[in-house]
Amino acid sequence: MKISFTLLLLFAIGVSCSKNDDDDCGAPAQAKSENFLESMSVGDKFYYSLLLGENYFEGSESEYYYTGDTLELEVLQVTTAGTVISQKITDGSQMVSNPDFYYWQRDSVYVNTWKIEGDSLFIESDGPYYSNHLLSNSRLKFSDYTEQEVEIIGCCTSYDHSEQNAQLYATNYTLFGHNYDSLSVYIYNEPMSYDGNGSTAVYSKSHGVVRASTYGSWSPIVYGWDRIW
Repeated sequence: MKISFTLLLLFAIGVSCSKNDDDDCGAPAQAKSENFLESMSVGDKFYYSLLLGENYFEGSESEYYYTGDTLELEVLQVTTAGTVISQKITDGSQMVSNPDFYYWQRDSVYVNTWKIEGDSLFIESDGPYYSNHLLSNSRLKFSDYTEQEVEIIGCCTSYDHSEQNAQLYATNYTLFGHNYDSLSVYIYNEPMSYDGNGSTAVYSKSHGVVRASTYGSWSPIVYGWDRIW
């Protein structure tokens, strides 16, 4: 199945990038903390770039593209109950002026409280329903690194595609010039068994969320947010 003409136009306006040429994208040095939330202060901002790829179920070395869309996360409050973080699509993003459909609600600003308790990251919405540009899951369990190790290849992983959930891990992954020594990988594909969307999150307790992607049952296309800095 081929990507539609509209998506090819997005490819053309975006920046082509693959796992092997991330160093060209440039980013400041990354500070490492045992708990990434503890190093945050009010006003801190960090950014993600939207990628677009296809054939996520093949697990091959596929090329993917950055569309020119950026997600901004800003720390609003740091409290004993958690770190309050807002999410919005930046004004200069392609989707702001492009009439073509995107998965994200481009005008919406979401506010969530992030906290680490025990072995998991929890994200709670400031409202009656869970709303989040970045993540489809409100809880991410950290790997204990006894699970299956996988590689992050192109826009996907080396794990064989299935409609089941999987807790995995990856090591020595480089993205936008940052080297991540060890990362949890959570694949949430169970909704695909009833025609829902699957998702993959790549993250750790010390680095936070590095990549979050989503994909559907009836299309080979994958959207993802990659951490810039």
